[in-house]
Amino acid sequence: MLYYGVLCARAVAAPKNTMNDILMKNYFTVFGLNIYYYAICIVSGILFAAFAAIPLFKRRGFTTDLLLDVLIAIVPCSIVFARLWYVLFDLDEFHSFYDVINLRSGGMAIYGGVLGGAVGLLLVSLIKKASFGRLCDIGAAMLPLGQAIGRLGNYFNQEVYGKAVLEPSLQHFPYAVFIEETGLWHRALFFYELVANAIVFIILYTLILNYKGRRNGYFVALYFFAYGLIRSIMEPMREETFNMGSPILGLPLMSWVGILICLSGAVYFTVLLILDIREKNYWWKDTFLSIASVFKKKSSGSEAEDSCSALPSASVENAARNSADDVDKKPE
Repeated sequence: MLYYGVLCARAVAAPKNTMNDILMKNYFTVFGLNIYYYAICIVSGILFAAFAAIPLFKRRGFTTDLLLDVLIAIVPCSIVFARLWYVLFDLDEFHSFYDVINLRSGGMAIYGGVLGGAVGLLLVSLIKKASFGRLCDIGAAMLPLGQAIGRLGNYFNQEVYGKAVLEPSLQHFPYAVFIEETGLWHRALFFYELVANAIVFIILYTLILNYKGRRNGYFVALYFFAYGLIRSIMEPMREETFNMGSPILGLPLMSWVGILICLSGAVYFTVLLILDIREKNYWWKDTFLSIASVFKKKSSGSEAEDSCSALPSASVENAARNSADDVDKKPE
C-alpha cells in the first residue's frame, strides 16, 4: 500500500488546481527526478514478498541473513534478464545500445524476470552452499505475491489491457478500464491477472507453510503450472500492441510459451509425485491434516471467544436472579 500512501499524501498536500494533474500522472517529481508509480509498485512487491518469505526461510532451515543475500542477487539478475527478454522479442523497437539499457523508457518481460531470479538463486546456492531446490521452492511461492502487487503498476502506466469494451453496461472497473490514449474502455487484464496471482499465492503459501514432505520441487512445478495457465489464457485477450513476437497458428507467441510452461509444470509435478509414491512418502496426508488443524484451531478459538464474551452477561443474570431470591426469602 506504499504507493497509495504516496499518492494520497501528495494529493492532500497539493493545491486544488494541481490535484487533478497529480492524480492523472503516472509519476511524481522529487528534486527534479520523476518517480514513477510503476516503480513503487515493483519495489513494494519485492518488499512484501521478502517479508512473507521470512517464516519460510526459518522453517526450511535458512537464516534471515541468507534472505538478504538472495535479494541482493535476484533483484539485479531479474531486472537484467527481464529487459533482455523484452529486447530479444521486440528488436525492431531498439536502434542503439542506449535504447537497450534505458530502462526508464519501459519494457520488461516477466518470463525473463523469473529466469533471472532463478540465475540469482543459483549463484547464492553455489556461493553460500545452500540447497538450490529449497530456495527455488520458496521463490516460487513468493513470486505470485510480487507479481500481483507489481501488476498495479500497469494501472498507472495504462498498459496491459484487453480488447475494447463497447457495451455501456460493462464500462466500469474492475471489468474494464478507461485508456486515455485510445479514448475507449478496455478489458482490465492487469486486474484479472492481479486477482489470479493473489489466489495462486494464497494457495502456494498455505501449502508450503504446512508442507511435510522431504522432496524439493513441488512448488516450482505448481507455480509453473498455475502461472503458465494464467498467461496462456490472458495473452489472446490482450490488445495486439502488447503481444510480443509473431502469432503461431492464430495464438500469440507468449501464449504458446505459457502453454509450454504449464505443461512442463504438470509433468514435473507428476514425476515428483510418482517418485514419492514409489518411496511411500505420502506427504500430502500430513500436509492437509496440518492445514485442517490450523483452520480447526481458528474456528475453535473464535467459538471460545464467543463463549467467553457470553460469560459476563450470564454471570450478571445469575447475580440478579440470586439477589431477587434473597429479597423474597427475607422475613416480613
